[in-house]
Amino acid sequence: MKFSLSLFIVTILLAKISPICIAQQKEIVYENKKYEPFVGVVQLYPITNNPDQELGAPIVPRSKVESLLLQFDLLLEEYIDVQAKIVHCNADWTKSVLNDIEFLYDYNSFDLRDFEYSINAKTLYVNYWFKIPRVKVTGNYIIQVYQNNDEEDVLFTRRYIVFDHNVSIQPNVRISTGVMQRDFNQQIDFDIIHSRIKASNPRTEFKIVIRQNQRWDNTLEGLQPTAIRRDKSLLEYRHFNMENNFKGGNEFRMADLRSYSYRGAYVSHINPDANPREATVNMGKSRKQEAYSQTQDKNGGFIIASTEAMGDYLACDYLLTKFQVKSAPLPDPVYVLGGFNDYQKDDKSLLRYNTETQVYSSKVLLKQGLYDYIYWVDGDDPYDLQGSFYQTENNYDIIVYHKSFSDLADKVVGYYSFRTKF
Repeated sequence: MKFSLSLFIVTILLAKISPICIAQQKEIVYENKKYEPFVGVVQLYPITNNPDQELGAPIVPRSKVESLLLQFDLLLEEYIDVQAKIVHCNADWTKSVLNDIEFLYDYNSFDLRDFEYSINAKTLYVNYWFKIPRVKVTGNYIIQVYQNNDEEDVLFTRRYIVFDHNVSIQPNVRISTGVMQRDFNQQIDFDIIHSRIKASNPRTEFKIVIRQNQRWDNTLEGLQPTAIRRDKSLLEYRHFNMENNFKGGNEFRMADLRSYSYRGAYVSHINPDANPREATVNMGKSRKQEAYSQTQDKNGGFIIASTEAMGDYLACDYLLTKFQVKSAPLPDPVYVLGGFNDYQKDDKSLLRYNTETQVYSSKVLLKQGLYDYIYWVDGDDPYDLQGSFYQTENNYDIIVYHKSFSDLADKVVGYYSFRTKF
């Protein structure tokens, strides 16, 4: 009996220890991922002084790396020591062989000392910010943020890309050439002019990645040129086998969570007295059989803002937000996804089904702001609840990598971002 009581007391004490005191074994992956439950919103974007700068992709020319701002919340009452390191990666996001001194001007350990406490928020947090240091070479990069001066005790990882303008990218988006796909798909044809790069074997030296709406889980990779014109240093990518097709998807669903005092657009209920404060988005339904309707969304992004805070980022509170969609039971898991959770299909984004109400639902802790999201079915037809249309307005970006026989790592030699218009 005494042993059981002592064990119980020890368990309670351990539960109250600061998170920096208990380091757990973590499998670090080089993608946008959180490793601790007390990590709140994480944003990495280029400072442009544009009202929508938070929507910008963390992809910048080498001369503008220091314009990248990392901003994040730790849902803690007190400040803790946090550090960061930079990792240089290959095109496939594996760690490159470059030593720190080959891509950084600074010692690769950065103390994140700029922080402020939340103001009048029920969910207490500490907000940190950090400007990404300049680098010597282009490429894929990871910023790895950790605590307790232990690189293995990682809090989160975040991707960004640094490029040079060494190739010209000329895209052409059109309706799919596939007869069965033309109502649903968007086709990306493009040319690459590499007159500034001498490539002995362009087919193997260049790698192409195309993303839709900044999604790393929805990319086209491994495309080979359909024609090589050496006299013009021109690579043509004009595939007719649907290899360069994306599902058009649908416009994102939206939720205005800027206020806990009144219901914003697409919000059916709020509870400002709860701790944390609560919100419920409108009941969703399948849009697969509906006609396409154009709306002005943020292509999956989100912006932190609050009507109560009047522009003060630190006064924005967190809302435990309920997402819900009515549907017959589906054979595959359903997730709520968006830029807010980096499209991570995990237990936090998984919707649970209630057989009595025939509703999929889940609750996600979100900081006040404007949010885009989708209901994603993780099976043969991911767009079963969203629908897919060739007319959908999407953001695309093309990333061009080059690695010659003598290079140790992939270089990013070109980048182009554009929107579809039909």
